[in-house]
Amino acid sequence: MKRLLILSTILALNLNLGFAIQKEHVKNDSISHKSQTEAVQATSMALENENQGEVTEGSHEGHGLNLAPFLFIVLSLFIGTATRHLFSKVPLPYTIILLIIGLTLGILTRFDIMQTIGLEMVEQAVRWAGNIDPHLILYLFLPTLIFEAAYALHIHTFKKSLANALILAVPGILVAIAITAFALLLIKSLGIGLNEWSILLAFLFGTIISATDPVAVVAILKEVGASKRLSTITESESMLNDGTAIVIFMTIFGLITGEAAGGNAFVDFLRVSLGGVLVGAVIGWGILSWLKKVFNDALIEITVVIGAAYLSFYFAESVLHVSGVIAVVTLGISMAGPGKTKVSPEVTHFLHEFWELAAFIANTLIFIVVGVVIAQQVNYTISDLKVLLLVYITIHIARLGTIYVFYPLMRRIGYGIAFKDSIVLWWGGLRGAVALALALIVAIDSRIPFEPRNQLLSLTAGIVILTSLINATTVRWLIDKLGLSKIGDIKAGLMMQSLQQIRLSGEKEIEKLKGNRYMSGADWDKVSSFLIDANAVEEKPQHFNLEDAIAETRKRLLQKEKESYWRQFSMGMFSSEGVNLLSDQIDALLDFGGNIPLSTRQDIENIWTTPKTIAKLQNLPLVGKIWKRKFLNRLALSYDCARAFVAAQEENQKSLSSLIIGFSLGAAESSKETELLSALEDELNENRITGQTFLRNLREKYPDICRSIETLLASRSLLNQQEEMLERLKKQGRLEPDEVERIQAYIHSSMKQLIDTSLKENTEQKVAAALRNTPGLDNLSKDAQQFLISKGQLKIYPEGSVIAKQDSEPDGIFIIINGTVNYYKSDTLTGVKEISDVFGAYEWLLSSRLRYTFTAETPVTLIKINTPTIKLLTSKFPETKRLLTLCASADIALEHLKQNEKFSELSIRKLRTLIRSAELFELNEGEKHHFSGSACILVKGQAITEEQDTLFTAPAMLDECNLRSKGDALALILP
Repeated sequence: MKRLLILSTILALNLNLGFAIQKEHVKNDSISHKSQTEAVQATSMALENENQGEVTEGSHEGHGLNLAPFLFIVLSLFIGTATRHLFSKVPLPYTIILLIIGLTLGILTRFDIMQTIGLEMVEQAVRWAGNIDPHLILYLFLPTLIFEAAYALHIHTFKKSLANALILAVPGILVAIAITAFALLLIKSLGIGLNEWSILLAFLFGTIISATDPVAVVAILKEVGASKRLSTITESESMLNDGTAIVIFMTIFGLITGEAAGGNAFVDFLRVSLGGVLVGAVIGWGILSWLKKVFNDALIEITVVIGAAYLSFYFAESVLHVSGVIAVVTLGISMAGPGKTKVSPEVTHFLHEFWELAAFIANTLIFIVVGVVIAQQVNYTISDLKVLLLVYITIHIARLGTIYVFYPLMRRIGYGIAFKDSIVLWWGGLRGAVALALALIVAIDSRIPFEPRNQLLSLTAGIVILTSLINATTVRWLIDKLGLSKIGDIKAGLMMQSLQQIRLSGEKEIEKLKGNRYMSGADWDKVSSFLIDANAVEEKPQHFNLEDAIAETRKRLLQKEKESYWRQFSMGMFSSEGVNLLSDQIDALLDFGGNIPLSTRQDIENIWTTPKTIAKLQNLPLVGKIWKRKFLNRLALSYDCARAFVAAQEENQKSLSSLIIGFSLGAAESSKETELLSALEDELNENRITGQTFLRNLREKYPDICRSIETLLASRSLLNQQEEMLERLKKQGRLEPDEVERIQAYIHSSMKQLIDTSLKENTEQKVAAALRNTPGLDNLSKDAQQFLISKGQLKIYPEGSVIAKQDSEPDGIFIIINGTVNYYKSDTLTGVKEISDVFGAYEWLLSSRLRYTFTAETPVTLIKINTPTIKLLTSKFPETKRLLTLCASADIALEHLKQNEKFSELSIRKLRTLIRSAELFELNEGEKHHFSGSACILVKGQAITEEQDTLFTAPAMLDECNLRSKGDALALILP
């Protein structure tokens, strides 16, 4: 909480800084992409000086500092908190009450009432707010409000609702603009008003008034428990709608003022919109990369996210002249999606709390400012009021056209839109700060005739007031009448059941308290009056069938499963990618409303299984290492997901009975509850067995990787336990706060080290062990072994993969670390190679092509020492050339010994031991040799046996050890 207070102070200082900058007249016109002309600046500055001249007199004499902005911020925050506290039970939305308060303050200031009652300083502060620069509203408040809304979105629901939101925000807003503009021109032609309005100005107003701000409606939807889909599409449309409206506004405003650059308007629209997406995506990628390197540092992580929200808006609007709103929306969505797991788990709660606070402050200030601006700057005549009423009706007709022109299409896309939801969407299209800020930008531009721009501001302000006071205050009644706030029989039954359990638990607690010697004399009737009312549910549960009960229980089990994944992630026991994958799957299952079995997960194997394509791509030149790392990461992810899945199913099995209790409320027979429990237990068991089977198979196929992952999990579990123990010691008072911080810093450092640990580091020991068991390479020096491990290429092949083909260039030596490899001669199985066996070594020695095709019988992990690495190794460690020759000789010897009847009964281990004791001899042309040994393997060249006088060509196993070489040759003599 301390950190939260610090951050809120920082925000207040930033606000004050922004106002101070505004006082110095730094007018950064992001909307027109060009500075205002000198005439416009003069007009704006004159207006400000006129209204704030008295403020300067009351300023600090030593520095000439204008404290009106600071006073207004402080007063507004106190007004906001007091309103939230005192009017919490009033049916009016919080923001609408603030708007009314702002209107009241503006009126009191406009008619000098405050000055009359001796509140000159307050009057000066309110007057300052009434003449605030509209660009400041956009730059200071909009990034906070848009980012908070985007960051709070449920990403899965947003994805499914995105198409409909885009329809409303792009073609829909064009329809609304056209209807509104033509209605205004009709009003003009009928002589009702707007006599000086041009076609472009009518379309400009249509654009301004089409920017919706349903913050009050969204708050009500969440409060009454309406569908998350409805609140998501309402908020999504508003964010995208604002971006589209501002882009179109810039285009039309440029045409009116003569600042338009020319060219194709549609192309310019695409440039500004897609440019905003690109800016938000690039900044989001940079921020996520940064956050990934930070661990449990709330100050850094929260500050970086705040800065990114404002940087994306500023950079997009002022530097690249693209849509800042769309840039911030893109950034917010990236933070709500992949960014949700990049923020440290312990910081996530602080981050959400901060943005809730920031949005609260921004909404508080902006709605009071809107009320003050309207009250101080807007003038109405009887004619204006008639036009305002017609425009109010017009925007609802336009909104109706926006929704129902595309309704047949929208009801078929994503979640679709129910007819009742479309009514709320139509009536809930409020107008707010964005529309007023755009209208103020028009109002201060002297290039537009005074009368039309004054009318545009008045109409916009009037629509903001009317939609806030009429639509926002009646939308709750509309939601209730449409039945969108009803929770249903099943949920009502569960609610009643839960209240009964709470009451029963409370009654037991009272009986325990009666035996407490310090409380035995209490007035137990009064104490009992605080027991919760079990009949407090507004909607009484009716009869429901078994299918409904099963569906509701499935949904709750899926929610618990999702909670389990996030809990495991917060404890560091589940990867960020894994929790995103499985959470997305849960969201997809919840879309079915619990009407399919929990075990119906066709895509679960796709999530776990590692594609063979990735394994093949690791052999590509240049990019092979990247794909190898992807393959290792995918295997780790598969294990991670399967383990977390099994843990979640086991947790659900334990809690299943508590979820079922009480469902017999609507059942005719108690046996139905048993039937329900049995059906769901079977589904959970099937899931658990599926996960356990996958894990068992994965351990058998990739024991090294599983061992590495389990080591990481055990290490993190140990660190978690140590941190918990540290907290207990802290509570016991055995450690001082500074001591706790030092120890905690050490534990967090170890946690970060675990996160950064790669699988390659954990397989090095296994590679070293395989080298020690490989004849020839077992005598490598420690430095040579380390060089080989560091330069060798670790490769993993799934079952059935072709590792190398017959007659191809070997390009090095392969050493099997794990698994078994079949080798074929012209599609005929010749033999099998196992852990610590090599292949390609003999072909390297002879500089020949591969004699066999090598295929992974099981998943195989091996290390490849390519030819350039061998050259480096032999040049740096000359003694390794003979060891590699011995390795190649041992390879061919083992191959022949396996096929020889004399040695067929010996195990591979004994054969390797026998080969390690063998000696390698170089034979020169014509030399006769008499060796004493159990067998002689001709490794290279040709030789003639003395007794049989038979010519043998390598590779061959000789029947006797007395031979004469024909040319240079190599022979391996077994003891």
